[in-house]
Amino acid sequence: MDVSAITVPTLAEEVYDRVRSGITTGTLAPGSRVSIRALAAQLSVSAMPVREALKRLQAEGFVVFERRSISVVSLTAEELQQVFAVRSRLEQLATEWALLRLTPADVQDLRAVLAQMADEHLETGRWRALNRRFHQRFYECAGSPYLLDLLRGVWDKVEPYMTVYASSVEDFGEAHRQHLRMLDLIEARDLPALLTENDGHLEHTRRTVADALSRARRPPT
Repeated sequence: MDVSAITVPTLAEEVYDRVRSGITTGTLAPGSRVSIRALAAQLSVSAMPVREALKRLQAEGFVVFERRSISVVSLTAEELQQVFAVRSRLEQLATEWALLRLTPADVQDLRAVLAQMADEHLETGRWRALNRRFHQRFYECAGSPYLLDLLRGVWDKVEPYMTVYASSVEDFGEAHRQHLRMLDLIEARDLPALLTENDGHLEHTRRTVADALSRARRPPT
């Protein structure tokens, strides 16, 4: 059998990619209800590929099927803490490996990403994409597709909450200052200081998101 014969993604795969992207970008917000009929109409497909996509996403932990509804998973404060803890451990390993293989060209690429992020009028969605690109570009230097794949999985769990982060801060000035300090330490190949800075960066993000979610969940007085 020629296992390479099928090159065009199936309809179900395309629907899955679209719905998953909607969740990871925050278009389908954590906790929001998902209607198979509405998604099918939006994507101009039948209900079957949408249902198949949602079943896959349920297995991956992105949606939950309840008795009469389907919802995008919304992490509790404890679960959010755990996801960021896992991300921190993986990024510690990726940082160690990346610094061993870092080149001047890599540093130039990272600096170019931060230059784009310095735009005060940058649209939120674009900032989020560049933010992820900055971190991913550095960890690509580790030269481990396996580690990068694990990181992408954790980032996908965090990414919907970056919408919460972006809407909770007055601007991205503090995040940008943290990124600049990280880049200086990357260029200096100062592993201990970089690990400390990155942990502080992740904790700043987690705390901002957790505080915003706590306020949103607090019953009105």
